[in-house]
Amino acid sequence: MHKARLLHVGYPKCMSSTLQRDFFAKHPEIAFVGWGVPEVEHGWVDDEMASLCEVGIRYEKTLSYDPSTAKKIFERHLRKFEDNPQKKLFCLSSESFSFTMHFDVDPSIKAERLKDLMGDDTRILIVIRNQLDLFRSYHFECIRGGYWGDFNEFLDFHYHYLFHSILSDLRYYQLYELYCRIFGRENVKVIAMESLIQNPALMLRDLCTYSGITHSEIALSRHNDSDDKKYLQAVRLLNEKFPNNRGTTYFGWVDGEKLSAYWRVSRKLTEPDASLRNYGQRMLVFRSAKATVSDFVGPLDATYPANWVRMLNELYAENNASLAKATGIDLKTLGYPYI
Repeated sequence: MHKARLLHVGYPKCMSSTLQRDFFAKHPEIAFVGWGVPEVEHGWVDDEMASLCEVGIRYEKTLSYDPSTAKKIFERHLRKFEDNPQKKLFCLSSESFSFTMHFDVDPSIKAERLKDLMGDDTRILIVIRNQLDLFRSYHFECIRGGYWGDFNEFLDFHYHYLFHSILSDLRYYQLYELYCRIFGRENVKVIAMESLIQNPALMLRDLCTYSGITHSEIALSRHNDSDDKKYLQAVRLLNEKFPNNRGTTYFGWVDGEKLSAYWRVSRKLTEPDASLRNYGQRMLVFRSAKATVSDFVGPLDATYPANWVRMLNELYAENNASLAKATGIDLKTLGYPYI
């Protein structure tokens, strides 16, 4: 028996953690293998899946990636899913599939690897967000991950490397067309995060119908809260003094703690000292930031200068119009950059 499969590819900062932890992991008819399995520290169902998804699919060059090993890992979980009569949907989720950081392979390579593992009749879920809001939130996330630069430095850096940065990946129509070409247009669904926030019950009902599972009343919680700008500023300043993870020359923009399973499973080698130090150092920064935030630190400034608003609107407006036409989502009314 071949039951339904769902691949949620992102985007980042689009309620991914909420969907992963509160919907995919809790719906009784979903066999969820991660990312976001709440009871597992690295968020994947096991170390092999963690290594495959965080390194194999995401980072490994074509000459290093081993499709046969990847299939063996995947097929073990698929067989378990197919044999379980209570489960109707096999679900894999990771926002890292939709965009590039410094060491990532291109999203098109990730998509081809995912098709090989999931099958070409897999249903695809893409969640989008106003690009300016997403990029600002991504800055907050990178600060929590060890980045030390202020918002203007962050903008300058990503625009300077536009050809390989997340800014180029936020042309949503390109990713939509990529997955339509690989999996079929009828198998690709796009949801605007703004609509999910406005009417979560309606959007989840629609998602259940699309996924072939029974509608279930599941409450969505808020994760990765970025409201405390004073705390984020304290973390940023401490990152300058105590470099870790995304703020180090060793890892650059790689999530260092997510590589642990790779060293254990795929390499069977001792994990590098720099990798081991990153997580502990970042926890020290977080605790220090909480202790100092109320007395010594002002709020983080993450406002767009007028020239950046103009430049980013020019970058995304026409692309958003193409996506709106293809999907029927009224992105103009939702406030997206639009021609």
